[in-house]
Amino acid sequence: MNSGRKLAVDDLLDGCKRGERRTQELLYKLLASRMLGVCMRYAKDRYEAEDMLQMGFVKVFQKVKEFRSEGSFEGWIRR
Repeated sequence: MNSGRKLAVDDLLDGCKRGERRTQELLYKLLASRMLGVCMRYAKDRYEAEDMLQMGFVKVFQKVKEFRSEGSFEGWIRR
């Protein structure tokens, strides 16, 4: 991840931790395509992968305050 993208993710995380819907949307748009690729590895088809992605991001936004910046945020999401 380049430093510009890291800065953007860090800025968005602060807003997400405050529950700001706009920053959640921006974070989703920034990471969704890569995370969909992860979901595709486990799903039987694209529709199931898209459902997994949506459920995953709901969980991410519910638990984002638990992210302690120990490693990459993308790695945390994948876990």
